[in-house]
Amino acid sequence: MAHPRLEALTHDAIVRAARTLAPGDIRKWSVVVDGREFPVKQLVREAANQLQGSDSAVTPADLTAHDAVRYLKRHGFADAVRYQE
Repeated sequence: MAHPRLEALTHDAIVRAARTLAPGDIRKWSVVVDGREFPVKQLVREAANQLQGSDSAVTPADLTAHDAVRYLKRHGFADAVRYQE
């Protein structure tokens, strides 16, 4: 079962997180938001954790890169997701 914070994500929450987050090291999957490139897991986790609520924070163990890509595509970032070999 998916973490409640991940299920509550919105497009706007992801954009807000991208505006305040310093991009980390990209391994394979990334997403470009407002001209800045982020590791998919980092951005999705941060966006979920910025949401108001009493649920526990999303940890790296709660999310795979493929999960993060799925959430990003669901919220309109399909064209912004990149895979790097």
